[in-house]
Amino acid sequence: MYIFSHMIEENIALFISTHETLRAEKILKSENIDFKTVIKPRTITSECGFGLKFNSHYREKILIICKNNNLRLIGIFISIGKDIWKKIELN
Repeated sequence: MYIFSHMIEENIALFISTHETLRAEKILKSENIDFKTVIKPRTITSECGFGLKFNSHYREKILIICKNNNLRLIGIFISIGKDIWKKIELN
């Protein structure tokens, strides 16, 4: 399992404010989503200074949870290199 750990895509979900990020934390914890609260990378422009970092296999579930709970998501960003993040298109 360890040899494949580097292949798991890192994602960061950003919300419109710190308050909304804290609300998302509470909801995602109640849904047993594994994530870590992190300081937003400087290369991502956003009003909020925090994001929720998670593995890509949670992405669809997180999007559904955000929609069902009216969480105001700015976007989800994927790591494409050291300190390089790309916003993914959400449907």
